[in-house]
Amino acid sequence: MTTTSRNLHQGKLKPRHLEALAFYLGAHSVDPAPVLDEIEARFAQETSEEKQEPLRKLHALEAKLSQAKKEKPEAEALWLRIRKELGETPPPYFQAIVMACCALLALVLDTLFLAPTMDILNIANPALQWVAAAGFAALCTAYFELTGILYIGAKGAWPRRAMAIAVGAIGVLSLTVWGLLRGYQLSFAASLAENPLGDFLAAHPILASVFYIFITLATPIIGATALLSGWQEVSRARTWRRVRAKFESLRTAEIQLARDVEAEKEHLDQFDKRKQAHCLEWRAIFSQFYARGRQNGAVRETRWSVVRKSALGGLCALPLAFLVPLAWLPALMAVPALGLFVCFNHRRHHPSHERYLAQENTHFAVIPDAPKPREIPAPQQRLLTKGDDSDDREN
Repeated sequence: MTTTSRNLHQGKLKPRHLEALAFYLGAHSVDPAPVLDEIEARFAQETSEEKQEPLRKLHALEAKLSQAKKEKPEAEALWLRIRKELGETPPPYFQAIVMACCALLALVLDTLFLAPTMDILNIANPALQWVAAAGFAALCTAYFELTGILYIGAKGAWPRRAMAIAVGAIGVLSLTVWGLLRGYQLSFAASLAENPLGDFLAAHPILASVFYIFITLATPIIGATALLSGWQEVSRARTWRRVRAKFESLRTAEIQLARDVEAEKEHLDQFDKRKQAHCLEWRAIFSQFYARGRQNGAVRETRWSVVRKSALGGLCALPLAFLVPLAWLPALMAVPALGLFVCFNHRRHHPSHERYLAQENTHFAVIPDAPKPREIPAPQQRLLTKGDDSDDREN
């Protein structure tokens, strides 16, 4: 492999090196076609290597754009359906907050009603009665809420809906019995305390039973219904916003990714054009200096110049006269002079490409003298005399 090929393949060839190489080849009438082919091949290789990262980026953008186009129809259909079901505006969270407050109020009321009846469960401590009543109220509310979730989630599955109805019926029957027990317990407690309420409840047992059954069933069912309704409102609001955000993000991403893909393609196109223009520039530089080498050539350095430089290098050893005996000074001067002579003489016979270009045989152009412009004599001014004026009048 030649020095030229080695420099080209290693990426070491620079514009200045190319000028010197072209001049050297032109001066020796070497065929420039292989070097030009190597330059084009080197530029093609560099272009291919430098385009790898932009191409990977372009492929990634195209993959994202394809994915966005694939997901957008489904997201758009879902968004149209949600907008048709829930409206054009996002569902507010206010109703969910109101339902949550109603559920909390139902739990508090149920706790107030249940606390005095905890004696049935042998809980006599007032503080523990409040804790037990709150837990019992929360348990009943959660029972009916889970039953409602099971019923709503079943939709077209009738066996699951029938099971949810059966579970709800068991809860209603259990709370009905619990309501009757609360009424009898309160009537018994009032009779022991000789409270008139005991006589009233004993006189109207059916009304008392209906009332206690109602408050026993109403508070957990209302609390569960309010919580379920509030949760559904929150779910609708979140679904509306989530579906809309996904659709808008896909639509925006599709537009932006399409722009990015076009910009990256244009960048790659401009990259190829820049590399091609750069390659043409190098070919033009090579052709110019190749022609200069063939026309001018170079002047070899004279032997006298080598001798002069070697002697000057030997004279640089004169300051050693203060450090060594004077008899050794000629030998100390001869050694560097001889070494410099060998080095300069080798460079004289084998100059580098850059030095060969620096020794170009310059031809000074002689511009011929331009012909002097012909001088046109100025017309003489003629003055009329008195006699001439009289003759003109007579005529």
